Amino acid sequence: MKNIIAIVIVGFVFAACSKPKTEPVTENTDHQSEIMKDSMNENSGFQVSNSESSEIMAKTDEKMEAEIAKTTFSTKAIIKDYLMLKNSLAKDDSKAAASAGKVLFETMKKTDINQLNAKKKSVYKEIAESIEENAEHIAAGTGSIEHQREHFDMLSKDVNDLIETFGSEQKLYKDFCPMYNDNKGAIWISEKKEIVNPYQGSKMLTCGSMQKEW
Repeated sequence: MKNIIAIVIVGFVFAACSKPKTEPVTENTDHQSEIMKDSMNENSGFQVSNSESSEIMAKTDEKMEAEIAKTTFSTKAIIKDYLMLKNSLAKDDSKAAASAGKVLFETMKKTDINQLNAKKKSVYKEIAESIEENAEHIAAGTGSIEHQREHFDMLSKDVNDLIETFGSEQKLYKDFCPMYNDNKGAIWISEKKEIVNPYQGSKMLTCGSMQKEW
């Protein structure tokens, strides 16, 4: 009888020891899966943050480059000479316009563009070449104010492009005369909000309208 009891006890012990422990393993596996998901989510968020950070850094670099160019390259002197020329034509003063054209031509020749990048340099040179040509014609056109105004029309388009590309340090207005050049019209740039027409002069000084302001 004792032997039978001993065999039964040994059987129970053996069965208990040999039973697979599935539940604890399952719990550990689930916990590990949750940890892996959390880690993947964190890494995904980190990647987005890195992408956003790169964009911010790129924009910051562009702004810094623009600020550096702004401190070393300025359109101020060019615009100042252009406005002097514009005001002379509005007064029908051919001689003063010629003098202003000469000053503008000289200003263009000594403008420093070394701090501009290659792309901006190329754009500037194209605009500057046309400004110089028109300023030179105006400077040589004393006594022929209509010829000066023809080149002032083209010059104004150049100055408009210059401002659009490189900006201005002062408040400016883009005005339009609808009657100039056989009603084809022409623009000019002004420092004044009121219309003072350089194409018509004393004949129709207030003819025109403002198209844009910077």
